[in-house]
Amino acid sequence: MADASLRRRDGSRFSALLCAFTVMPLLACTEYGYTQATNKDVFQQVRRNTVDVLMVIDNSCSMAEEQEKLAGNFQSFIDAFSDVDVDWQIAVVTTDTFDSEQNGHFIGGTDEIKVISAGGSTLDEVNYDTSWPIEDGVALQLDADSFQFSGNDKAESWCAASAAYGDGDLGTPGSDNASCGAKGPSSDTGGADTGGADGDDDDGDDDGDLVLPATGDIVITEFMAQPAAVVDSAGEWVEIYNASEDTLDMSGCALADDGVNYAVIPDGTELEPGGFLVFARSDDTSVNGGVTADVALGDDFSLNDDLLILTPDTPDADEIFGEMVAVGVDGSGIEMGLEASRMALSEDLLAGHNSGFLREEANLSLIYVSDENDYSPLPVNDYLRHFKDLKGDTAYRDPGMVNISAVVGAEPPPYDGEVSCESIHGYADYGARYVDLAARTNGARESICDEDFSSIAEELGLTISGLQVEFYLSELPDQATLAVSLYADQTDDSFIRDLTIDEDYTYHQDENAIRFVQGQVPESETWILIEYKVLATGASNSEEG
Repeated sequence: MADASLRRRDGSRFSALLCAFTVMPLLACTEYGYTQATNKDVFQQVRRNTVDVLMVIDNSCSMAEEQEKLAGNFQSFIDAFSDVDVDWQIAVVTTDTFDSEQNGHFIGGTDEIKVISAGGSTLDEVNYDTSWPIEDGVALQLDADSFQFSGNDKAESWCAASAAYGDGDLGTPGSDNASCGAKGPSSDTGGADTGGADGDDDDGDDDGDLVLPATGDIVITEFMAQPAAVVDSAGEWVEIYNASEDTLDMSGCALADDGVNYAVIPDGTELEPGGFLVFARSDDTSVNGGVTADVALGDDFSLNDDLLILTPDTPDADEIFGEMVAVGVDGSGIEMGLEASRMALSEDLLAGHNSGFLREEANLSLIYVSDENDYSPLPVNDYLRHFKDLKGDTAYRDPGMVNISAVVGAEPPPYDGEVSCESIHGYADYGARYVDLAARTNGARESICDEDFSSIAEELGLTISGLQVEFYLSELPDQATLAVSLYADQTDDSFIRDLTIDEDYTYHQDENAIRFVQGQVPESETWILIEYKVLATGASNSEEG
């Protein structure tokens, strides 16, 4: 590295070298009697990328495990962005173009809260979406006159809380709700009447004994999906009510949804007749916004809110993404991913439900995740043209403006009618149309049958970042002499550091290129100087051991 030190002291010499990509200034004698040229290849990393990512998720009946794997590896995906400082935003749609609530509409702000018995049956369920009056820092509470099992199914039975609690958010966790009509406290929470005389217990059990909850006993009465006093990961909570005349044993029951949430209620948890239980992420009032929680469910519990687009500034983005991509498995079996993305990026939706997504200065990246081929009505060329037209003439001159990747059955089957790949979760047909578009736009083509999605997520992140990972050398190097350095600009004074082979980068002889490892990709617009002795004719790196 003495030569590197000399080079850094001589700023004018190095600046001159940066004017050319390849410089061969010297021939050196060797003990073998031949000469080696000293080569210097100079590259500049591309500019920082700004990218809008639309993820299209198959929501047909065979996709549950794949959605779970994708959700679980979001951080690997985002780490690839963070390492190279990419300005990203992400939205999700499904491949279902028949459901009027899904066809091209970004997924978010839609969730369900379920109370599941220890035996697996649903005791109560509330489904909410963006049409419900969810506000920052305001809980939604069931009208005090609707405290019955069937009373909480409609949005009109719910209203925004008006009383403050804890650190200033609004709600009545563990207490009677207001009447949504009068906005005042109710004197009667509406416990169910089982028909017995006052004081009698006519359900057949001995008074005072715990009973297991049955359908109709439990009512979900209030929830905070979007706290303002603290971040979502600390301040979310759900309140349930015992509408029966028995003390209920809630041990082994769960709070769940159709996505990734399934939080088991601890053994010994009881709910008295006419009483409430409050379930929260944390029971520490100093961090949860001041909620007095009966049960802390931790990371296994979260509620989706009204976010449709994730950005680097989104708190708890990994959890929200997990909810977004858990799009369910009740969608159409005629998967139209390309058509769904065309709808999502149509003028009408971009001006309405999907507004704020497409930024003029950003690249556009689409990721399709499906175990089926695409059955959209238009030719593949028409969809590619639509996506490029969104970015204007620049997209036709700069192929990096529009990037399409596919996590599908990525390889054609050996014979017609056979599947592309199989896993323990099932099989995938060849996603020919998705693979075609990925190949045309230099996108990633990954197999949905892979058991571990972490490497897929990393590869997608690097591909979409737009930053260069591989740099091709102009001559074959004597690998033992490779020296790679980073500079902030074209002067020696801007030296950042020297890199180490197999730690920061690897050399690939077949491509005659160096490839930066995960987490070490040079930042936007930095300079890479690669020095080496040119491998003499007749010699090879493999011979050197």
